[in-house]
Amino acid sequence: MSAEYFNNGVDSDAGVGVDADSVFSEMRRLTAENSHLQEYLDRIAGITSAIIYILDANGRFIFVNRGVEDILNFSPEELIGKHFSFILPPEEYERVSREAVLPRIAGRVIGSDSAPKLFDERRRGPRRTRNMEVRLMMRCPDDYRVMAGSITGVVEVEGAYSLGENMASGGSKETFLGSQGVIFDITKYKEAELDRLDLHKRLFQIQKTDAIGKLSGKIAHDLNNKLGSIIGTAEIMKQCLHTTDPQTLSMYIDTILSASKHAADLSNRLSEFSRKGESPFERLDFHNLLDRVMEYAETIGNGNVSIHKILLSKQPIIIGSETILQNAMLNLVMNAFEAMNGNGGALTIETNDVTIKTPTKTVFLSLLVPGDYLLVSVGDTGVGMDDEVKKRLFEPFFTTHSEKGFGLGLVSIRECIRNHGGIINMESDVGKGSRFDIYFPKPS
Repeated sequence: MSAEYFNNGVDSDAGVGVDADSVFSEMRRLTAENSHLQEYLDRIAGITSAIIYILDANGRFIFVNRGVEDILNFSPEELIGKHFSFILPPEEYERVSREAVLPRIAGRVIGSDSAPKLFDERRRGPRRTRNMEVRLMMRCPDDYRVMAGSITGVVEVEGAYSLGENMASGGSKETFLGSQGVIFDITKYKEAELDRLDLHKRLFQIQKTDAIGKLSGKIAHDLNNKLGSIIGTAEIMKQCLHTTDPQTLSMYIDTILSASKHAADLSNRLSEFSRKGESPFERLDFHNLLDRVMEYAETIGNGNVSIHKILLSKQPIIIGSETILQNAMLNLVMNAFEAMNGNGGALTIETNDVTIKTPTKTVFLSLLVPGDYLLVSVGDTGVGMDDEVKKRLFEPFFTTHSEKGFGLGLVSIRECIRNHGGIINMESDVGKGSRFDIYFPKPS
């Protein structure tokens, strides 16, 4: 087809001519541009560490990049034409496949938040699948055996559609072509999370051991006092048994019974505390938890510390683990007693409802974000802390009482509060005591 054809093949009356060279030039430019774009896309798909895939309308792979080799040890060529269930364990296929899930929810009304997230998603835009965790099957690198569930991926999926003509209505009709998505390998992050949870459990046990050690020392002192009272009263009764009137003997017996019951109660509390394991996260009334903590506090206060409980919160409900929080609060109380060095003083535990309106930094540089919180404050009139001690307060194994614990009490307290979505703040001055403020987020 010549340039002359294009120049002469138009209506001369229209006064418009077509330059064939410019048309061919534009076609060559677009072809080159498309080739460069394809090269860029191939390069990106080739170097990314994620799996990029495209499924047809029947759920079979029509494209998968080289990332699948590093993650699953399959080559792209091995997966082309295979159904996506080829890389899913059977139970995972039942959980995430559109074909398996949709019949189970037929007839139910579901919204954008509660709708199922599916591996072969057909929705688009804001309702597409995001951040769906799925277990994948991989092939051992040494042979062709397949192991199930050894890889955890996060999938981002969206459906693909074409707009064609609807012959019946004369309008347009969307046709589902398939799905495209990206799978990110998060196996090492899941393993790290499991390790973190395991470390948290170990820290919880160390914290508990530390608290029991401190508590048992205080209780042993109180038990010795009670036993001394029992033994002393019994010896008096033995010496005066035949000369003492019944009313005085009854008074001696009441003293023995009272001291014995108190000693048994102390022993039972310590045994109960040592037996409790880590409880699940659930809605709990923090005031009830504080009541139990204060029972221990009153036991170990030795009468020379005045204990004040000011519960001002109208809604002291949070989401948390009762035993973990009880351990943390007990450790905080024990630290307050130690700060008063047995010289007496005042311990104050206070609660309140607060609303934070602007982001606020704590002395430990944590950020307190806007929201509604339960504020729990523990204050003492002890020796207080200087700036150097405050800087090292949450260092592992740092303690100013090396003979009395592991130095993990405050570290575990902070980790406990963080795991509950909270923030801890502190004010302290030498000779003026310390005050710890804990902000627990209110459940919505």
